[in-house]
Amino acid sequence: MANETDPNEKPGWRRRLWHRPKSKWLLGIPLGGFAMFAVGSSFIIGSQVAIHYTGTNEFCGTACHSHAEFIDPEWKDSPHYKNPAGMQAGCHDCHIPHEYPDLLFVKAKSGILDSYGEFVTRVISTREKFEANRARLAEEVWAYMKSNDSRECRSCHKDEHFILANQKKEAAKAHVEGPKEGKTCIDCHKGIAHKTPDEVAEEQRPTAPDEPSA
Repeated sequence: MANETDPNEKPGWRRRLWHRPKSKWLLGIPLGGFAMFAVGSSFIIGSQVAIHYTGTNEFCGTACHSHAEFIDPEWKDSPHYKNPAGMQAGCHDCHIPHEYPDLLFVKAKSGILDSYGEFVTRVISTREKFEANRARLAEEVWAYMKSNDSRECRSCHKDEHFILANQKKEAAKAHVEGPKEGKTCIDCHKGIAHKTPDEVAEEQRPTAPDEPSA
């Protein structure tokens, strides 16, 4: 009959793939493959969830005592938190690269250093310690941003999208002449999200009796 098969005929690859193995130990090969696929998928999905969660403003701003007390309030009082355009730039936008693999490297490095400083050395655990280290920490961030040409700033602010005619004369001139002089965003916008050491010093400067307060 036409549907009879030749016992000597070699089965196709589909039949060989799903055919019961001659030894039960051979079941470990497909089972191991499925297990590795499940573990790998879980790791990829879990890591992406963790990266997203640890990149939220809620986590960055409140997970550590020092951030919640000294850093997050300054950001919420800045144009990067609330502005006429209704746009917002959060912690992750300004301090972490947006592209892989730099995102993973900087995020891991920052997480380790922040955790060490927060829970081991407690370098900014009080207002006094924070203010004592403000200049050092600010200079480190500014130097980092200067070294990569304000890469994170340029993720949102793009030179080719500037409408110079709508900017103040001084700002428009700076955006044209600044790059020619080797300047980058952070050279002129150091206090855009957090108070600079000079601003804090000015706020803490004693006011003379006949001098109006700021």
